[in-house]
This record gives sequence, C-alpha cells and structure tokens, in this order.
Amino acid sequence: MAREEPLQRESGAPTPNNLDLGLVGSMAGNVILPSKSPVIHVDEKGLEEVRQALQVCTDLGLAGDAINKASFPLPTLQAMLYEARRQIHEGQGFAIIRGIGLSHSAQDNANMFLGVASYIGDVRGAQDKQGSMLTHVTASKTWTVPPELRHGIHTNTGLAWHNDMGTDTIALHIRSLAEEGGNTFVAASWTIYGELMTSYPQVLELLCEPCWPIQVSGNPPSHIVAPLVQVHNNRVYLSVDPGRLGLHPVTAKAGLGSSIPSLTTSHLQALETLSELATRHRLMLDTKPGDMLFINNWALIHARDSYKDPKDGPGRHLVRLWLRDSEVGWDVPESMRVPWEAAFGSNGDGYPTGITHRKYPLVPSHDYKPPKYTAGSAAFVLDDSDDVNGEGTELSKST
Repeated sequence: MAREEPLQRESGAPTPNNLDLGLVGSMAGNVILPSKSPVIHVDEKGLEEVRQALQVCTDLGLAGDAINKASFPLPTLQAMLYEARRQIHEGQGFAIIRGIGLSHSAQDNANMFLGVASYIGDVRGAQDKQGSMLTHVTASKTWTVPPELRHGIHTNTGLAWHNDMGTDTIALHIRSLAEEGGNTFVAASWTIYGELMTSYPQVLELLCEPCWPIQVSGNPPSHIVAPLVQVHNNRVYLSVDPGRLGLHPVTAKAGLGSSIPSLTTSHLQALETLSELATRHRLMLDTKPGDMLFINNWALIHARDSYKDPKDGPGRHLVRLWLRDSEVGWDVPESMRVPWEAAFGSNGDGYPTGITHRKYPLVPSHDYKPPKYTAGSAAFVLDDSDDVNGEGTELSKST
C-alpha cells in the first residue's frame, strides 16, 4: 500500500538539479528523436570485412573478452560505426545497424555482435554478480517455470517504461522476432522533461528530488535514495525502473524488506505521469532479425508491448549487452553512480568489485532456474547468487 507522507531527502543532500525552468530551452547536446526509425545499412564491402574479422577470430579461437576493436578490425566499416556512435551520444539517441545478418553458429553470432559493438562502446558492463556479460531476452519454449516466477524479460508480457539502471548504452542483437507484438518503443528524456516543465512542474520537481528509494540488493534488502531525473552537464538524464522502486512485493511477502520504504501516493502519480508522457512521445523502432540496435540509456527511456510467439520456430529472442564508450560516453552524475558502478566498477573499467570471472552465454538456458526475487523490468538481479539468464547457460569458449 502506498504511503501518504512524502519521503524525506537524505540528510545533507542538496537538490541535484537546482531547477531553472527556463534552462531547458537553451540546452544543447540533448537527444531529440526523429519522426521515423532510420536504419544504417551495411554494404557488401562492410559485410566482407565482418566475415574476414570473424574468420580470424575462429582461426585463433577468440571469443568473449578477447573480442575488441583490435582483434575484430573493420577498416572501412568503422567510419560508419563511429558515425552511429556519434548519433547515439549526440544525435537521435539510437542506431539500428542492418545488413550483417545471422550465422548458423551461436559462437559466430556472439563474436559478430561483440566485434561490431566494440566500435560503439569499448567497455562492457556486468549484468549480474555472477559476471554475465550477455543476457538472453526471450521466453524460451523449453522453460517449464511459470511466467510469474521469471524476470519480466523472460516472459511475453509487456514491459513498462524503464531504463536499464546501470548502463550507458543498451546493445541488442535481434536473433528472431515474435509472430505478433513485441515491439520496442523509445521516448526522449529531453522531450519528457520539456513537457513536465511546461505542464507538470510539481511532478518534475518530485522526479528530480533525491527521495526515491531504489532497491540495490535483495538479500539482505538494501536501498539508496536518489532522483530519477537529473540535469547534468547541460543534459537531461533519466534513470528509472519501476520494479526497483520502493519495497518490492516479493521481498515484502518474505518479510525481508523492512528497511526499504514503500512509495507514496505522490510517487506513484508521478510515475504514472511519466509513463503517459513517454507513451505520448514514443517512437516504435523498426527492427528485423539480424539487426543490431543501440540505445542511449540516459537519453532514452524504453518499453515493450506484449507479444505472441509462433507455434513453430524460436519465437522472440534478443541478446543484450551493456556498453560504455570511454571517449564520448556521457559523464555519470554522482546521484546515479551506485547502479552504474555495480555494472562498470568504481573506475568504469567494467570490472565491478567481486567479479573476477566474466561469462558470455551463447544460448538461453535449457532449464530455467527461477530467481529468488523477481524485480525490475530490465531483469535486475536482487540476490547476489542469482544469474540474470536463469543459470544453466552454455558459455562461450573464452570467458
């Protein structure tokens, strides 16, 4: 049940944005979505470079952490990929790369994805405490665990508007699509901020206040208090995942979450307004099997509608990678660093404290092991012993 009283700001914590509601009109460097979903097409010369780089990796037995720009050279295609990187960080906030296609080999698909993605972001983030670097976003037909016991990304239900709290760029390799639905939508933080400023200033004030309880662990339950919207270096940042806000129902039922406050009615109303504005300004992304999609996770919030998989075939299957570019990546605000450091480490090198082994699962787990606590649209793993992929995954040859 929602609390009526507002949460108090952390002791000594300043209001992070010092909101000047006239500032938004003069901001530069923010992302503005186009009216359509543009695609970057790889030509035959670029495709041949990918094939040659892939063959070198195969011949040398390279995989996982060994795949980078040096080991996956793309001398001509790299110019196109660097332009895509610029668009992600300084332009429309996303890029769709098309024309590379898919291999029959799971290892080759992973290597192609990692190789191309290294030109968008040179640092990879861990997606759980087990060091999983790739997440399979799918609802596998081999799984017998009921959907309500899985993470949201492992069901065919819709996913509410959210960010993958903890990463700069979301990379998605489209392996296969649903028969119906399963579309990915994005909306710009900058655009939402502008309408909040004009029409819902009190909601904007609340979203910018460091008064939102964000769960960071499930056993034992712990949380931080932070804003969901931040103006930093003349840019609008948004970092929200409804499944991580307040006391999660599963932890509450287990009697483990007494230290985590629940959301107030004002909090819930603010989230509802944020969702409505994101829906109003959303853009549906045009993706096809084989595409690589890259999303600026600070500048864009995203959602997914529910879907139906075909009776025959694999159904909807995306592979997720978390990236940061050490040269052009947005500076991470102090108020949003805790989830980010859990993925990239305190110095941003991609090796968070406690992770000594990084793994790259090639395929979805055959037998899904339900997590102790399901939380977060982005499959945030509450318990340190849980695996974001449901464990039991086949790993790449080099991890």
